[in-house]
Amino acid sequence: MLIEQRPSDDSEVIALVVDQQVELRARDGGREGHVYSVDPAARYLVAVVGGEAVACGALLAIDLDAAEVTRLYVRPGYRGRGLGRRMLAALEDLAASRGHRVLRLEAGVTASEAIALFLGAGYRPIPRFGRYVKYEGSRCFEKRFDEAGRDLSVMRRAVTDPGVAELVTLAADETAHRYGDPQARRFPLDPRAKFVLASVGGVAAGCGAIQPLDDQTVEVKRMYVRPAYRGNGIARRLLALLEDLAAGSHYLFIRLETGARQPESIRLYESAGYRPIPPYGPYVHSPLSLCYEKLVIAPEPIASELG
Repeated sequence: MLIEQRPSDDSEVIALVVDQQVELRARDGGREGHVYSVDPAARYLVAVVGGEAVACGALLAIDLDAAEVTRLYVRPGYRGRGLGRRMLAALEDLAASRGHRVLRLEAGVTASEAIALFLGAGYRPIPRFGRYVKYEGSRCFEKRFDEAGRDLSVMRRAVTDPGVAELVTLAADETAHRYGDPQARRFPLDPRAKFVLASVGGVAAGCGAIQPLDDQTVEVKRMYVRPAYRGNGIARRLLALLEDLAAGSHYLFIRLETGARQPESIRLYESAGYRPIPPYGPYVHSPLSLCYEKLVIAPEPIASELG
């Protein structure tokens, strides 16, 4: 998958917006007629899969501090694969790059999937704003980005990198404390593992890796975010970039394992489109292991995000 910026008069942007309008009207009559056309002032992003534009979203400045996410749409045939979440993350990156610290958005009361996406991505309900004030069928949301989140960078790193090594050790210590056993859940790491490291203001804040299982499948390993940096979307960003890395290495599937006593990890993976599978490999005889798998639909990585 490639996410790229397009002008508002781009033919594929217009086609996606029209399709969204048609679907809205079929679902709820356009929510009392409030369906809007392409806005030339908005900055549009398009997701391209196999040469076809399959999703879009736009960023519309409200003022110097705030912007609105609008026109977030994924074609029906591509839903359920994490595209909406990836588009939303890309729009957040675009907003941060333009100096916005607050993002707002709106969804119709009948758009349960969109509302679940926004809540899962850290958006909080707010009173209706702007043009939505008069529409009883509108639900509005907001997300604020602190300075730490805006200083986030994610880069490829070797397993020997001091930041990676420190985080891996912290993850092992936390796991031992949570499960009450220093040897709990000590599963091996393949020397071919490829790491990404998230840094905030120069501090190693989180990491994750993929390692090969076979010629079609990789496994996510050593996902960890320091407690002080949790709740800011770093784990979700790391996971998305590991998926890009897997896709760029031509793998079709991603698997992972987490523990039954890690509910926050379970929520992250399930909300990102991972589906439960039977235990595999070293986890077959691990009673506390929960295993998941996801199809990688992206044929290309977003190389700029990987540094």
